[in-house]
Amino acid sequence: MWPADGAGLVRICRRSAVCMLLPLCLLTAVSCGDGASSGKDFGEPEEVEAEFVPISEILKINDIVKLEDYIVLQNSGEGADYFYYVYSCPELEFLYSFARQGRGPEEYLMPAAIGNTSGNVIGFRDHATDMIAFYEVSDTAAVLKGSYRMASPDPYRFFWEINMAGDSLLLVKHQGDRNGARELWSVSGVMKDSIGNSFPKLPRSMGKNYYTIFDDYHISASGNRFVCAYSLIDRLEMGEVRDGRICLTAAVGTEDTPEFYLYGDDTATEFSIDRNIVTYENVYAGRDCVYALYSGQRMDDTDMNHSSRIEVYSWDGEPVRLLSLDVPVSSFIVDEDNGVIYAVNPELHEDKILRFRF
Repeated sequence: MWPADGAGLVRICRRSAVCMLLPLCLLTAVSCGDGASSGKDFGEPEEVEAEFVPISEILKINDIVKLEDYIVLQNSGEGADYFYYVYSCPELEFLYSFARQGRGPEEYLMPAAIGNTSGNVIGFRDHATDMIAFYEVSDTAAVLKGSYRMASPDPYRFFWEINMAGDSLLLVKHQGDRNGARELWSVSGVMKDSIGNSFPKLPRSMGKNYYTIFDDYHISASGNRFVCAYSLIDRLEMGEVRDGRICLTAAVGTEDTPEFYLYGDDTATEFSIDRNIVTYENVYAGRDCVYALYSGQRMDDTDMNHSSRIEVYSWDGEPVRLLSLDVPVSSFIVDEDNGVIYAVNPELHEDKILRFRF
């Protein structure tokens, strides 16, 4: 599934070759289906109440990850020895921590979890060192299965929002300040496919004011399917990784970008992200459905409150149900088999896991 420790060094492409590929990536957003766009015709929202599960092991939660038999919380790294904390599921009893903070063997500096791993395997990429590592989690320990280096061949773009897409492919957001693409990479470090911006007119219309944060998105995957949820544009895109290609198959929401808030030319800052409306704050790809955390608040209003509306769609983009949580959340995962959402909101509940039964 992945190279042994130290194997599979990423093949660093010549910059000239990358420059030849980028225009094609940005101009040809491949669609393997009709990509039909659906609306948001939900019925009445379903009210869902939170159960608060207290925890005492973590100073500040950064993320939550669902494995087959475990919940793993990521510490923000502030004043902590370890990054990952393992809990039994559904009991949510603390078992142990791993991935020590540091520069030694099996130590990490800026890990970010890789989505859509199989079974009880957790993967993450250390953005400070470009190392990707996979651990097998059990009741008593997390054992390193393999690690390798995955560095960007473009010094101005970085790998974000990494998800497994099958046993040996990684779906990534390869993005910098001014350009980016959704790319498919092998674990041996070869780029297999790329699709660019779904709003190609935006960089041209905004000119020097354009940054990728305006059409930024979250990615989550399940099996060979994935969903992209835009942060400042009211749009979801569903797709599949099929025969080594990234295929967009359905979409929900607008086909146009909003009128982004910009400062005037007489200021040093050309735009204000804080005054724009946040659409999707997070998204989770389930086996059966897509779960999108919708905000609708200004960016400068969401840091403390976050969002409490989860839109549920079929993989065809059809509305299924609308969940109204009584407590806002920042990050969440879904146990579809048992109808449970596990979530966190460290700004409001730094010492609790939030559990919603729906």
